[in-house]
Amino acid sequence: MNKTFAAHLDNLYDMLLFVRSDAETLGFDEIEISKIELATEEALVNIISYGYPVTSGHIEVSCERIENNGFKVILKDNGVPFNPLSNSKRFDPEAPVEARAVGGYGVFFITKIMDEVIYDRVGESNILTMIKYPSAE
Repeated sequence: MNKTFAAHLDNLYDMLLFVRSDAETLGFDEIEISKIELATEEALVNIISYGYPVTSGHIEVSCERIENNGFKVILKDNGVPFNPLSNSKRFDPEAPVEARAVGGYGVFFITKIMDEVIYDRVGESNILTMIKYPSAE
């Protein structure tokens, strides 16, 4: 299922509700849904804040069930090319506070919360794919 939203913070709640509804439909529990929402929110806020610095744009949000009862969230935008996974300012939670680079904390959360995170640049589009599998508990 997919839906396109204007890349604006006013639409953040609706985008997250769209993702939540699909995750609920697939039977994810509240803890896993909260993790999916947190990762998705961080990625969306980054796209909204930095993807369209000069013009307005859109974000296509897609959700689908995958093998092993997994849940895939795909965020596609035509903003500034940016691969968050190759960010040179990697967050190091073990580094002393004064030695930590500014930025990168959100990407760190996304990669720790989700089971798989993949970035592609296809034509003029940034495509961030995040996958979560149900916990084995």
